[in-house]
Amino acid sequence: MKNRTQNILVFVVIGFLFIPLAFQLPGLNEKVQPLNGAFEKTDTLAFSIAAWKDKTWQENRANLQKNNLHIRPSIIRVKHELDYRLFHEFHMSDLLIGKEDYLFSIGWATSRANKHTLNADSIAAFGTKLKKLASVLQQKGKYFKIIIPPAKEEIFHAYLPTELAQENVDNDYHLYIQTLQNNDIDYWDLLPFYQQLMDTCSYPLYSKTSVHWTKYGASFTLLKLLADMESNLQLKMPQLKITKLNISKFANGDGDFETTLNLLNKIDNSDFAYPSYTVDTSNSHVHKPKVLTIGDSFYWGMKGTWMLPQVYTMDSKYLYYYNTVYYNGNQPSQNIKDIDIVAEFKSADAIVLINSPHNLDGFPFGLDSDMDKIIEGLKELPNAE
Repeated sequence: MKNRTQNILVFVVIGFLFIPLAFQLPGLNEKVQPLNGAFEKTDTLAFSIAAWKDKTWQENRANLQKNNLHIRPSIIRVKHELDYRLFHEFHMSDLLIGKEDYLFSIGWATSRANKHTLNADSIAAFGTKLKKLASVLQQKGKYFKIIIPPAKEEIFHAYLPTELAQENVDNDYHLYIQTLQNNDIDYWDLLPFYQQLMDTCSYPLYSKTSVHWTKYGASFTLLKLLADMESNLQLKMPQLKITKLNISKFANGDGDFETTLNLLNKIDNSDFAYPSYTVDTSNSHVHKPKVLTIGDSFYWGMKGTWMLPQVYTMDSKYLYYYNTVYYNGNQPSQNIKDIDIVAEFKSADAIVLINSPHNLDGFPFGLDSDMDKIIEGLKELPNAE
């Protein structure tokens, strides 16, 4: 009986050894979800005598087995799950675990709790230029709006670790606000707006395990912006409306921190809302504005409706950190240096600047260096009637 039990155990162990091989088979390996984030994948090195002699070919073959094994994502997820659940250890940068498993950006939480990193003189000079830009845009009949979406660290500051819970009144956020106020520049600080919304909304506006607002949360700012733009420009724009809320667990970018953790089980099991939209373009006098948006990753939630090509012109652009240019259509992205920024401002109907309050390190990301020539270029246009 003892020998029989030992034999069974031996065959079970041998069976486990063949599991990685089984996952290499077509069909089974397709069910293994790829890892999220940056993970090493090895390209095949062609055989040569030189590569064989210096052992780079042998090293490449070993790395192919290690890094490209189809079961590797599942093995890594098991390890990450155990590390996180048992020891609260994680395998990604810029992550801060708060109370009750709320996930934050450690950089943004530190920015909220510490004294400002912005150069006060530089931001004051930018504020002066920004005031001139706002004035000339108004003279030329163009729409201009500065939007400050609430950071996750503001919305859920009660869940920050105790050592980072206290806000520093001299942080970048307050310096930026003070600069705008000193120059009488109109802006939306959306923190009170979202705090009020959270008292009435049934679904998350900000995910417990994401750094940004949800797709549903972003929709409130998008609809608010489009209504204000239409009113200001006094033009009939295509009407973007939410027709239905699809309810599911998080997807499509919501819970982005949690997704990058590559765990086996969800931390946030809340029901999330995903709006379905329609665009009404039936009015014969409808006008699609050309919009330049400058800012950080909070814009992706607004763009994630995938309806903006029906609302903005196809040559509308998103200047991501005033560095990479993304088109409203399907054109390839470009570097900011590869476009005529003055011509873009002159041809735009609307300019929108959007940036999270605790993501201001390095702000305004190079826009200030182009402000003088942009202002001078805009002055060449006729004034609005």
